[in-house]
Amino acid sequence: MIKDRIVRLKLKKGHQGQKPWCYIGKVTAFNDNWLIMEARGIMLSRQQQQGVEIDKKPSAMMFPRESIESIRVLPDGFNVADLRVTTDGQKLMLVVDGAADAFLGEMGEG
Repeated sequence: MIKDRIVRLKLKKGHQGQKPWCYIGKVTAFNDNWLIMEARGIMLSRQQQQGVEIDKKPSAMMFPRESIESIRVLPDGFNVADLRVTTDGQKLMLVVDGAADAFLGEMGEG
C-alpha cells in the first residue's frame, strides 16, 4: 500500500515535555504492527533559528504503528536530500514542490 512511497510521518507525543518529531523518507516495509523506513528525522526545537533540527542523512528507522499520529504521502519525485521548511503563520511546513506543503508542527511546540 505505502511500501516504496516517500512519506512524511508524524509521531504522537507520549508526554507533555516530549519534543515533536516527524520523519521524511521512503517506506521499506509495512505491516499491521510496524512501519520501517529509510528516513531523516525532523525535531521541532525552539533553540533553532528555523524552528527545526534536521538529521543530516537518512538512516533506517522502525516505528510501532500505535506511535504514529499521521502519514502524508509525498510525490514520488520528492527529494529527501533537500528538505526545506517554511512558516505559514504559526505552522512549520515542509516545502513540497508541485503539491501542498506538509504540516510539521506549531512554532514553539518544541
